[in-house]
Amino acid sequence: MILITGATGFVGGHLMQGLKKSGVPLRAIVRDPDKARALKDLGVEVMPGDIADISSLEYACNGVERVVHLVGIIQEAPGVTFEGIHVDGTRNLLSAAKKANVGHFVYQSALGTRPGAKSQYHKTKWEAEELVRASGIAYTILRPSLIYGPGDQFTMRLSEMLKLSPVVPVIGTGKSKVQPIYIDDVVRCIKKAVTGNAFVNEIYEIGGPDQLTYEEVTAAIAETMEIKRPKVHIPLLFMKPAAKVLEKVLPKPPVTTDQLIMLQENNVCSPKDIREAFGVKPISFREGLSRYIGKKQ
Repeated sequence: MILITGATGFVGGHLMQGLKKSGVPLRAIVRDPDKARALKDLGVEVMPGDIADISSLEYACNGVERVVHLVGIIQEAPGVTFEGIHVDGTRNLLSAAKKANVGHFVYQSALGTRPGAKSQYHKTKWEAEELVRASGIAYTILRPSLIYGPGDQFTMRLSEMLKLSPVVPVIGTGKSKVQPIYIDDVVRCIKKAVTGNAFVNEIYEIGGPDQLTYEEVTAAIAETMEIKRPKVHIPLLFMKPAAKVLEKVLPKPPVTTDQLIMLQENNVCSPKDIREAFGVKPISFREGLSRYIGKKQ
């Protein structure tokens, strides 16, 4: 039995589809089972619970051999913090998993996670990794770069904005690099990690084949949509104070100060892990985009 947290999210939804095809018994812990109809239709065992509720986690971990922990946030909201979700939530789940004698814990972290990180996102992901490594449970940690595909929050939001905007906005210089990885390739890596024993007590950094600047990422999306707009760079000198104001007045601002920090950093890795360890040949960014964005235009 495999327990998955974050099963109703972007990565979780795709992973459940992929794992179900393997015939592995699956259990998902969700806050609102009524919103998990798609999982039930797949034959997944759905249990109510929350990573802040240790008793619900202990109940969900009973009889579980492996755990895939996907719960995470990319921005904070009232009552929902990086510390609470990434650190405290992971600590609670590890406690429940250890009590249930879970044999393998797969944690989805993020590329760029490291000690001394400037962003709260990466800082708390590192703290969560430290908890996983010190838990005494066999683990596998995956650090993907920007994950994209049908239902993601980055390319889908940007494509919708490009439909309405008279320009292609680029924050800052747009020269920082990212290594977008298609959701199907991420799922293949997670499936291999959780169903095999060759990945125990290892950390893997995974990314797609293309190292692109954010400016190139935005341009590729516009080209896929066959949208021609002039590029306009928005200086960080303007964006930083604007983001602070938006964070105070909006529950879900379009950009946060923490995200601006990450936008200034390169987010790339060697292709060695995904190709050699997992045997996955990731698809190019443009090919991935054409599979979902291109078809909608």
